[in-house]
Amino acid sequence: MNTASRTTKPAPRGATRQAPARGARRSAAQKSQRQWPQVNWTVIGVVLLIAVVVAVAINLPRAQQWLQPYVNPPIAKVVLSELTATQHEAVEKLLLPYSGASFFSVDIDAVRHAVEALPWVAHAEVNRIWPDQLRVIIQQQLPVARWGDAALLSTQGYLFTAVEVEKFSHLPQLFGPENTQARVMQQYLTFSQALRPLGYSIKQLEMRERGSWFVTTHTGLQLLFGRDHLVEKVRRFAVVHEKELKQQIDKIERVDLRYANGLAVAWRVPAENETTAVVAQ
Repeated sequence: MNTASRTTKPAPRGATRQAPARGARRSAAQKSQRQWPQVNWTVIGVVLLIAVVVAVAINLPRAQQWLQPYVNPPIAKVVLSELTATQHEAVEKLLLPYSGASFFSVDIDAVRHAVEALPWVAHAEVNRIWPDQLRVIIQQQLPVARWGDAALLSTQGYLFTAVEVEKFSHLPQLFGPENTQARVMQQYLTFSQALRPLGYSIKQLEMRERGSWFVTTHTGLQLLFGRDHLVEKVRRFAVVHEKELKQQIDKIERVDLRYANGLAVAWRVPAENETTAVVAQ
């Protein structure tokens, strides 16, 4: 029985790889063409920053108007230190021009100078209190005497007026020519220091036009010192007062010390004619 033998045809020389399927090369080429480029975040950040700046610049007036009540509100209240009702009213009236200012734009120095311009204010301190208040602390002038009928004097002889002068009616009253208040105040302090140990306080002190001094004590005793040698005359009065006048001082109306070496006494109830006694030192 003849059997047919199959012979295998040898592969062509050099054909060791299989040919790619149809369309494979085109797919690979397409994949290589679709790769995404790298993102440059620096450029993107710069672009976004420019966009934000432009947006803010365009809307800045509207943004400021919207933020104004929250960031820089207008002054709504002024907190004052302890004052009388009249003084409080005077300060509030003075600060009306600043009531429309905003918290940060209000001129603190201008407010302080305005308050210190009040004659009864010695010093003022102005501070902001968040969010919409001003605090004004006032140090008032300290009066120690009245000047005439309508003004007051400090210990330094500074002349000022007060809203309620009648409140200071208990203070001594000083008089003098124009622009002599500092000198009169200094002499008042000197006289007060000398007369206080003798039991007298000054009710009125007057410097007259020619420079002579006239003192009225709270007991009603009047003392005339003249113009010169005031310290010596005060000492003279103190010596004679202790030796001769103290026991009968209630009967004496006036003591005149304008003499060179003595003094004259005027009695409250003189004899038939008013007489004076001259006491030699």
